[in-house]
Amino acid sequence: MSATTEQQALKAQLVELGEEWTPAWEAVLEACPDYFAAYLKMRSVPLKNRHLSRKMQELMLLACDASCTHLFEPGIRLHTENALKAGATKGEVLEVLMRASVLGIHAVSVGLPILFEVLVEEGKMTQEDLEAPNDEYREQLKADFTAKRGFWAPHYQKLITIAPDFFDAYITYSAAPTESGGHLSPCDRELVYTAIDCSTTHLYGYGLKTHVRNAIRLGATPEMIVEVYELAALMGAQTLLLGVPVLKEALAKLG
Repeated sequence: MSATTEQQALKAQLVELGEEWTPAWEAVLEACPDYFAAYLKMRSVPLKNRHLSRKMQELMLLACDASCTHLFEPGIRLHTENALKAGATKGEVLEVLMRASVLGIHAVSVGLPILFEVLVEEGKMTQEDLEAPNDEYREQLKADFTAKRGFWAPHYQKLITIAPDFFDAYITYSAAPTESGGHLSPCDRELVYTAIDCSTTHLYGYGLKTHVRNAIRLGATPEMIVEVYELAALMGAQTLLLGVPVLKEALAKLG
């Protein structure tokens, strides 16, 4: 095949895999066709194996791109449209976005253990203070969260110790995706959380382990979990999608 024919074949394969042909992809194909072909090989694996439905694959990709640690607008648009075309409802897409937004609480999840560690080291608090039993209000908060979310984590104990009113608000906030419709199954919800926690712009190991465990207990297979990882790994190519057009423009300016 001539180079032009080969490039047309690569373009067709990209579109078949669910990507949108854009000037950015065209620039990548022109600048580094071998990389482009390598990406296609990796991109095709989840679609060939299909441990998740096509709809769920697009919802996982949407969760990764819409996370507040990433916010890749072209991907948000593409995977919203692809998910709808694959059968997702408006409610399912909204639920993915709402669940992805819960990632903001990790500022507290990571920050509180550090705060309490410093307080103990500086003599402002003792280990006994940390281990004091909850009063009735805090114990009710713990029970409410566990009932609505189905799990409990040690850093939440620290949060209800120092900021119970904020935790009360967070219970309402984190339960909103379920109480506003609950369009996703419990297992699929955990896969959304798995996707946003494993994303390379976040990599929140504690939450990832929690939600992988929850997903497995709710019926997810190891292959399904790995497929979420495979889909999340694809975001690395966005470096080229943004960078190569900039390189092309810079070279054009220099003549």
